Amino acid sequence: MEYKNRHGDIFTFEYNKDGNIDWCGDFEYVRFSFNTNPEEITMVDPSGGPCVKIGYDVSKIGLKGIVKDIVENEDCYELILKKK
Repeated sequence: MEYKNRHGDIFTFEYNKDGNIDWCGDFEYVRFSFNTNPEEITMVDPSGGPCVKIGYDVSKIGLKGIVKDIVENEDCYELILKKK
């Protein structure tokens, strides 16, 4: 699915083969947070949104699931969802 943020930037959210979500788009201007290990991302906030963090309910953007973990991949972020 496509998501247009408040700056008009388009991001795509697609379920992958593992049942998680690949979040792709222009992340040139982005904030992210972590607790102590920079490899363990807790929040990603591209300029204009959407801000996604651990515990985020993706139904707010039209999908199903709760974000358990965020992994930075080569060209996108993978939102790891809590399994039921």
